[in-house]
Amino acid sequence: MLREVTVHADWCEMTMSMMREKQFEACERRLFAHPSVALFSEAATDMDAQALFDNSYEYVENQSAMRLVTLEELRTLVLARLPMEAQYIGVGEHQLLEKLLMNDGILLLSEWDDLGSAEALISRLWCSFSAEGDDWYLHLPKALHEPILTQMSTKEAAEARERLFRYDATIHGLLYITGLLHASQARDFFSQGVMRREDPMAREIARRYLQASFEYISDGNGDMILLHPGLANPYQLVREQSVGEMGAFEMTQDMVAGGINGIFPEEEPLHEAMCAALVGALRPEYDVNETAEDLRILAKQGVALSEMESVLSSTVATLPTKEMLNAVKRLYEETPRWLGLKAALEH
Repeated sequence: MLREVTVHADWCEMTMSMMREKQFEACERRLFAHPSVALFSEAATDMDAQALFDNSYEYVENQSAMRLVTLEELRTLVLARLPMEAQYIGVGEHQLLEKLLMNDGILLLSEWDDLGSAEALISRLWCSFSAEGDDWYLHLPKALHEPILTQMSTKEAAEARERLFRYDATIHGLLYITGLLHASQARDFFSQGVMRREDPMAREIARRYLQASFEYISDGNGDMILLHPGLANPYQLVREQSVGEMGAFEMTQDMVAGGINGIFPEEEPLHEAMCAALVGALRPEYDVNETAEDLRILAKQGVALSEMESVLSSTVATLPTKEMLNAVKRLYEETPRWLGLKAALEH
């Protein structure tokens, strides 16, 4: 999912939980901006085709290939990729497609967590979006029901999903370790290890998987950079260090396992101490585990102790206790940093 970066002076607005809400709001705006007509609708015209093309994942790497397209050309492009692409979609997209197929191609979007996957299916030009008052609907055209169901039901698709599960866990783990990753490395890993082919269409499908499954930005060269969802100011991190290639990192088994689990072994006692200090003290809208995680992620990106204390103060119903302040200080002093970890791994 594209990250819309907004840097605030107040770190209370840049915690991971707060940014997650803003990501959903940005996704909502993009959904309403997509053309409402479906590519395979009888009402679609060539003018609609160009608008759909401009809002799709098609040809995102080769801007010189961007040109006016006809409805028939765009339908042919989508159908040509679908047999392969349907095997390599994220878990959220797969679940939405299953529900759509069971509900005759119409699904009420009732969960915020579904918005990113819905946007991905729309950007693949498989689905369309509509709103009726406060109800939002995802639509899968009849023309795609049988080909998608056929491809999702094959033995090859089941084997691909197993490889995708391992791949997804690995990349999320690496993002927890580094904060960000250059997409070219992740894309090559995808095409080689998951798809087991490296032709142009495979690289295109790999890139769309990354766009659908991870938060990302583009750097000054136009390259795609994958982000940990808690990294508040990725452009600063890109400026301060070169984005490391996967092959440059030497990671221990514990480090890899911790990255996949979303917390390192040495961070667990710090997290537990922070949670214990927060129990019974938070304002009603805050969760203990989520707040402790927010503070840990702030520490990982080198936020000043005074700023972390300010974020803590904004979540509690009274003044922070000595126990809370000590727990925050330990988080600040002992949590591995994203900026410093790269150098430690390379030596």
